[in-house]
Amino acid sequence: MKFKNMTEIFTVYENQWVALTDDDKIIASADTLESVLEKASKKGYDTPLTAKIPDSKHEFVLCHL
Repeated sequence: MKFKNMTEIFTVYENQWVALTDDDKIIASADTLESVLEKASKKGYDTPLTAKIPDSKHEFVLCHL
């Protein structure tokens, strides 16, 4: 399992859905899951990792194996 500090991503994309590559680069962001998946698909990513970034008042752990 790998760990990465994503504080900057959380600050920029607070309260948004994001689509990420396997190496945690942001592909797209949007207000809804449907929209972020559509944007990612248009960029050639049909099955990206997605997450809803919470507001900064909450703790959040994103983990993929």
